[in-house]
Amino acid sequence: MDELGPKAAVFSCTHKAQGNSNDAAHLFVRGVEAAGGQADTIYLRKIKILPCTACGICEKDPESPCILAEKDYAAEMFDLLMTAPFAFFSSPIYFYHLPSIFKTWIDRSQQVWAAKHKGDPKVVGLPRRPAYVCLLAGRREGEKLFDGALLTLKYFLDSFNLEIRDPMTLKGVDKVGDLEKDEATTEALFNLGKTAWERYAAEAKKD
Repeated sequence: MDELGPKAAVFSCTHKAQGNSNDAAHLFVRGVEAAGGQADTIYLRKIKILPCTACGICEKDPESPCILAEKDYAAEMFDLLMTAPFAFFSSPIYFYHLPSIFKTWIDRSQQVWAAKHKGDPKVVGLPRRPAYVCLLAGRREGEKLFDGALLTLKYFLDSFNLEIRDPMTLKGVDKVGDLEKDEATTEALFNLGKTAWERYAAEAKKD
């Protein structure tokens, strides 16, 4: 495939340089590549993202740039979500929710939400696309362990016209290497990436 062609957007949303969320992202990318596709892998821990100041400017005038736009890289990451054929997020669960670096970035998407609700064609006109999610929790029990994170992700991604499909929620994945030891899950993540690209390629041919 041409290097300038579409790329999936893959986000590893852990604070750690090593760990199961990174492994999950790598497995998904390997699946995408096995299907002939390409992916940009983003490690949120390496990206400077400042917290929203709740200034309200984006709600008053969604076309105005965020006051933090030139101070960090949140907007560049949002651009990836607007242009990618699909996205993937791997994230640990901390206290029944997403880690702080991920939630900080999500909060900064208020500008995109405001633009969509003001009818900005750049946002409203985005095609409906899939988003794939793998959430990893160290706890082995908890009936609602993933509920809060999935609900937040649902409405965050809706601003970009992305819809969660086939979410993977894994319990008891705590120490480095736990995911690699689970052959069934590693295969499932690889196959998820492979299938995601195959679905996209099949739809692209129809167009």
